[in-house]
Amino acid sequence: MKENINQDFNDFFSGHIIVNKDRKIIFCNVYMCDLSGHPNANLLGTPISQYFTKASTIFIDSYIYPLLINQSYVQEMQMTWLGKSGKKIPIVVNIKLGADGLSYWSLYVCETRDKLQDELLKANEKLEAQSQELFRLATTDPLTGLLNRRELQAQAQKIAHRAERKSSTFALFAIDVDFFKQVNDTHGHQTGDKVLIHLANTLSKERRKNDLVARVGGEEFVLLLPDIDEENAFLLAEKIRTLIGKQSIENIKITVSIGLVVTRQNTQTDFYTLLTLSDKALYEAKNAGRNRTHIAQH
Repeated sequence: MKENINQDFNDFFSGHIIVNKDRKIIFCNVYMCDLSGHPNANLLGTPISQYFTKASTIFIDSYIYPLLINQSYVQEMQMTWLGKSGKKIPIVVNIKLGADGLSYWSLYVCETRDKLQDELLKANEKLEAQSQELFRLATTDPLTGLLNRRELQAQAQKIAHRAERKSSTFALFAIDVDFFKQVNDTHGHQTGDKVLIHLANTLSKERRKNDLVARVGGEEFVLLLPDIDEENAFLLAEKIRTLIGKQSIENIKITVSIGLVVTRQNTQTDFYTLLTLSDKALYEAKNAGRNRTHIAQH
């Protein structure tokens, strides 16, 4: 029976060895003999480290055996076997720890490992680039490149948590282009898009380093400003509103109305409540004649 089992192992087109607790080979099949360039008798009783490069031996000592002790197996480990005349042969190894300190090794040669690894790295880089692009598409407004409503909400929660820890306040501006429908109806949607892009660029330039800018609707934008009080928030809103009123896009003069809300110190307020309050203040600014800033009361 034992001879039949040994013959069965010799029929595998992969290497199989058994290593004892002293890390010496006590069984190997013909594949391993051919790989090493030694007859079976010369491999048996020899240290497994004798057939690995120095780097692989260090890897075996520092990682493989500690991992075997911890979880009893390792999978798809890449190492380098020393073949005939010291030829370095890349291999992939699977190992299982058995009873009495025996370990069971199965391995195969992967001569094209470097090429495969290069291809995998390139594929990984491509996937990473695609993931970054998907993330960008999922979190930004396609026209202006600003944050979209969903991402603004996610980041607003982080700002709110920081403000709570620091006992500070933050502000939210709801900014809407006045009479934007007339721009589209008179000059066309392409010109309307240029107005929105210009406004997005202006808001991005005028914001402070840690402020967030988002487009949350057709012609509505939001600024989220951490660590600011109501007085300074109002001054900044007025500065932005005045600056936009002095500019022209495609020879078109535009103005904006701004609804402003500032959180209260040591008070938790969720994003939707703030957005609702700022929108209410925005509509008040619109109803009062547009091109002005209104502060929400809460």
